[in-house]
Amino acid sequence: MTQRLTRRSALAGVMAAPLALGTATAGATAAPADRAAAGPRTLKAPTPLRSGDTVAVVAPSGHVTPASQRTRVLSGIEKMKAWGLNVVEGEHLWDSDPTVGLAGTDEDRAADLLAAWKDPDVDAIITARGGYGAQRTLEVMDPKALREGTGKWLAGYSDTTVLLSRINVETGLQTLHGPGVTGIATADPATLESMRRILFGEVEAGESLLGGLTPWREGSVEGRLVGGNVTMLATSVATGDLMSTKGAIVVLEDVGDAGYVLDRNFTKLRRSGWLDDAAGFVLGDFSMASTPADTEKILRDRILSLGKPTWVGGSFGHITANRSLPMGAAAVLESGTLRLG
Repeated sequence: MTQRLTRRSALAGVMAAPLALGTATAGATAAPADRAAAGPRTLKAPTPLRSGDTVAVVAPSGHVTPASQRTRVLSGIEKMKAWGLNVVEGEHLWDSDPTVGLAGTDEDRAADLLAAWKDPDVDAIITARGGYGAQRTLEVMDPKALREGTGKWLAGYSDTTVLLSRINVETGLQTLHGPGVTGIATADPATLESMRRILFGEVEAGESLLGGLTPWREGSVEGRLVGGNVTMLATSVATGDLMSTKGAIVVLEDVGDAGYVLDRNFTKLRRSGWLDDAAGFVLGDFSMASTPADTEKILRDRILSLGKPTWVGGSFGHITANRSLPMGAAAVLESGTLRLG
């Protein structure tokens, strides 16, 4: 039976003695990323998981109480247990705010995230799902509290994009853009292995993260990985949540919205200047409400005019084959392949 992680158990002994920033102790949180300094600096990888380690499942966004979501969460938990991991549930994992479809109140979702982040007995956190609500979760917490954790992976994507990036900014630690627990339930075997190998520290420098990319503009670049869901990035500009794209390889994906919404979000990112200093771009899945032809037209217009190497067809985003990407890690983009640097 999966254990329940409560705020009391998670915070016991941690708040009394928060870890110092930049400590060399294994598993400790790295120093905060310097947003004003050189952007290409790569971030520290969290301590790799081992068989017998504990993973916390929290829901900082949409609720998982509907029967279909609950079934997928439970299935995803069983697959993580098959990796040899123990799984604990956030105290409010199964809560629901029926008025907006969130996993309980903003304060409770924030409490679950911070409790798991600070708990020395939790070795990684995987969000239950995306949806909506992560920005509201950040709104009611002090992001600097993330510096008090015991350096660990946080994994998820879509709405979780803003949490991944904020942890990069505050701690100098890499985060994992990959399936949440509901995605683990339905992922294909290659996607599951992609996620497992990164979490367990089995991917070495030079290994492929994404292959079979198609060039819209040729070019080879090196840089740290930055990005995620376009909607979340656009709505997070000027919040302090986003890592610098200076010298970075920016990975982008989105889903569902009409073409004009996608265009508007890219235009906001362009006007803010956030995309200006990127080294290059990798586009993943864009399963939008507009036709594929119209979606491609928008992407070409908004990205290629930036004049940077651009490769498309990345197997990540709102698809079953959602390969994992270590955000903040050094990477190399060349000859249709994105490799770990």
